[in-house]
Amino acid sequence: MTRLTFARLTFAGTAAPLMAAAGALALMAAPAATAQDIDPEAVAAAEAYPLEPATDRIRVVNINGYSVIDREHLVLNGGARRHYLVTLRHPCPELRSGIQIGTSFGDTATLYPPLVEYIHVGEPEMRCSIYTVEEIDSVETARALVQRRNAAEEAADGDDTPSQR
Repeated sequence: MTRLTFARLTFAGTAAPLMAAAGALALMAAPAATAQDIDPEAVAAAEAYPLEPATDRIRVVNINGYSVIDREHLVLNGGARRHYLVTLRHPCPELRSGIQIGTSFGDTATLYPPLVEYIHVGEPEMRCSIYTVEEIDSVETARALVQRRNAAEEAADGDDTPSQR
């Protein structure tokens, strides 16, 4: 059984009511998902995406909800079938605990790089700059992709240690 709670998602100064799943709120307080927690099909789907986030222009359509992955990633939902992985420039401390989120762009927009867009969360409002936005199959695929990219980044950081040069 999934319990729902109300939150507000704000777009460029206007508010739109939104139902946010309790599972997303629980995820905010939970540690990052491990490989065993992610659906194997989502892991396989994540393999189709490049390790580097896409930096092309993107059209986001009918943004009406979100899911928090971690302090640097969230998924904006555009209806039941459209999902957009948002990667922030830096960790956003309030992202995990905030139930209100807003964007600097409307619910339907075309975003061009370099992005000057942001999300805002919490009370008082904190702005977190967006690095990239890319269309993705599902929230689970986004989680798997973030995990894959984090593992690749850690491996690359490990290769640059002074003891291994």
